[in-house]
Parts: sequence; C-alpha cells; structure tokens
Amino acid sequence: MIWWILILAFLLRLVTLDQSLWLDEAINVLAAKNLSWFDFVARYPIGDFHPPGYFALLWPFTRIFGFSEIAVRMPSLLLGVGTVYLTYLLGKKLFDKKIAGLAALFLAVGPLHVFYSQEARMYSLAAFSVALSSYFLVKWVKGEPWARWAYLISAVLVFYSDYVAYLIFPAHLLYILFIERKIMKEFILSWVSAFIFFLP
Repeated sequence: MIWWILILAFLLRLVTLDQSLWLDEAINVLAAKNLSWFDFVARYPIGDFHPPGYFALLWPFTRIFGFSEIAVRMPSLLLGVGTVYLTYLLGKKLFDKKIAGLAALFLAVGPLHVFYSQEARMYSLAAFSVALSSYFLVKWVKGEPWARWAYLISAVLVFYSDYVAYLIFPAHLLYILFIERKIMKEFILSWVSAFIFFLP
C-alpha cells in the first residue's frame, strides 16, 4: 500500500511544478546561477535569514539538472515524498501498519504539504529533517544503539534546514521525559553536539 501512496504523493506534487517562479524562489535561483558554491552557501543565506543547508543542496542540483522551474523545484518534491515515507515508517514504529498508512496518506494529500513540496525553498527540507530526526529518536528509544548516532546526524540536518524546524527540540524533549527518561543525558548531549557541528 505504501508504494501506491508514494506514487500518489509524487504525482500530486508534480502537478503545476512548471509554473512560474515567485519572487523568493526566483531570487534564490538567480543567486544560485550567478554565485560560486562558497558564496551561495556561506554568504548568501545571511541576507536570506535562513540556515545554509538548502542552499548547499540547491547549488549542485542546478549544476547537474539546470535552472528550469521543474529542475529547481525537484529537490523539494523528492524531499516531500521522502517525508511521506518517513511518516509511514514512524507510524509503523509507534503504532501499526494501518495507522502508518493512514498517516502517510493524509500527509500525501495534505494541501499545505503539497504546496511546500512544490517550492524552491527550504521548507520541504525542514519537514524532512524533522521527520527523519523523529524516526531515529523513536528507534533509539526502542533500544537500537546505532540510532543514537543517526539521530545526532539528523539533528545536525535540522539545524541546517530552517529555524522553525528547531521547534522539534522541545517536542522531542517532552517525548524523552515521558517515555525514556534514562537517556536524557545522552539526548541533551546529542543536541549540544549537533549545535556545535552547526556553528561553523
């Protein structure tokens, strides 16, 4: 069932992907076209008031696939579909396949998520990083030691994606407080380490 949901999610996000870029998208794409990778990733985000993660992804993608509307929006589309799949995995880990499938379906057809999966901006990356970190946190809590390190890496991705995504930290903190308080020290250390990796 999940593959049909993912196909549906992809097709819904593909519709109107070739529409004209709006202002913020166009500014990003123009900067990606005219700036070096270093300037686009290290300097441009300061004026855009967002972390550099999305820009580090967009620049090489445009060098490979070009600067058409579809090409510059494709990373967001793929990340959006990836978030639908992560939602399924998370639901299956927390509940069962039926609930996981319903959660994935609701996200796949959700108008807001479809909309942001069609934008050449960082919001789809933010949703993906939040879902990824949540999934690895649950696996860590459920006793898979390697997931601690996967969670650390995904937390770094959260920091690099979008400032709004940082709101997942208190949500994860509450989850640890109520579900698995014994890993609280390691959990805090993971976020501190992720923040240190973000500082450069």
